[in-house]
Amino acid sequence: MDDRGLVINNYDCRSAFVPGYNESGQPRESLPNGKYWCKAEIGDFGAPYGTFYITTHDCRARDIHGGGSGLANPYAPYQGWVPTLGCLRMQNADGIEVSNWIIANGNNILLEVVD
Repeated sequence: MDDRGLVINNYDCRSAFVPGYNESGQPRESLPNGKYWCKAEIGDFGAPYGTFYITTHDCRARDIHGGGSGLANPYAPYQGWVPTLGCLRMQNADGIEVSNWIIANGNNILLEVVD
């Protein structure tokens, strides 16, 4: 959304996660719907994370990224889908577009997650 609350664009973002428990013993859950002050980075974050990383400052470190361990090419613009450990996953090309927008607008943007 922009400063007036208008939707700029919708992006496919998956919330599938691997069942189990995190390092603190809490059940894994996806990043909940809500508004998050986000910071974005573009680069090589390893196969699990792909070519961008959006930090949401969620208390359980559930963020937004691309990539995907086990995919044929986790760095491809449209790499495909595999579950995360609780983060939201986007296609690398879409995530880079969102990241560039976040960075261009001060790199501290209120982003709304709606499932």
